Amino acid sequence: MSKSSAVAAAKALVWDGVARLSFPLAADGVWRAAAPLDDIVGADAVERRLRAPLARAFGGMAFRPYLFLGGEWRGETWVAASGDIVGDFRAPLFGVPPSGGAAKLRVGAFWRVENNKVAEGLILPDLLGLAAQSGVRALPPFAGEEGPPPGPAASNGIRLDDSPPMETAKTLALVEAMLGGCNRLADGKLESMEMSAFWHPDMVWHGPWGVGTCRGFESFQRDAQGPSVESFPDRRGGFHRCRFADGEAAGFAGWPSLRGTFNGRPFRGIAPTRREIGQRVMDFYIRRDDRLAENWVFIDLVDFARQCGVNLTPKLREDS
Repeated sequence: MSKSSAVAAAKALVWDGVARLSFPLAADGVWRAAAPLDDIVGADAVERRLRAPLARAFGGMAFRPYLFLGGEWRGETWVAASGDIVGDFRAPLFGVPPSGGAAKLRVGAFWRVENNKVAEGLILPDLLGLAAQSGVRALPPFAGEEGPPPGPAASNGIRLDDSPPMETAKTLALVEAMLGGCNRLADGKLESMEMSAFWHPDMVWHGPWGVGTCRGFESFQRDAQGPSVESFPDRRGGFHRCRFADGEAAGFAGWPSLRGTFNGRPFRGIAPTRREIGQRVMDFYIRRDDRLAENWVFIDLVDFARQCGVNLTPKLREDS
């Protein structure tokens, strides 16, 4: 099967079950999820530990993606999606108390498809953002906008059909050039990365709850990228499990994706450890013309805190 045919078949397979997060799973597959779930091994465990709790928690659960793309990475076939699980949040979920009404759980996910089954999954639900909808705020106030973000402004994030190869190549080259710029960080100075060469001035960065949405390049540098660099002045990224583009859309995920010594300023209210920290991260992008216009970012902040000796999980519970 050709590369394009394999990607098309994988996208069709995943799209058919994405609304209910129900796919044909490899019996011995591994899903890597956000803390406190972590690794889930085997199809039965994925159903029992992940999908069934989601279905119980959200009456009429439905996953509504606004980003959906597929591609190849080092000979493997991947599909990715980002959007919201929506429904009435009626039962606790992974320690998060129910709001008792309509809620949105922001989710990013990547699936590796092999032999017409999902053989591997990476999934990051924004549990801190869900907890905030129930009135539980596990992190200090932040500068970015709160709330689950919208999808692409141009409504071009769902890539069901084959994308023009030249557009795909252009997007991936831009993302990889931007990542190269990030890894030119020197002496903890933000300007050493020369990010303005890759982003539109009116770009929008949608971060996890605890950082929020930043509108415009200046806000992105001041409220999102800047604080990260100040906390991890030697940080390096690009440690990806997969990275690919599909037309104007692109995405990557790493477990961890970003590494750096936590020896700068406190990050999200957590004191520096003076040790290397790895962050589980997912990024989704939309390119407009020759620059990046929108970015949806997931960071497993519960796992980050755990590496720093801070347990956020009790703060999510109903009796907190």
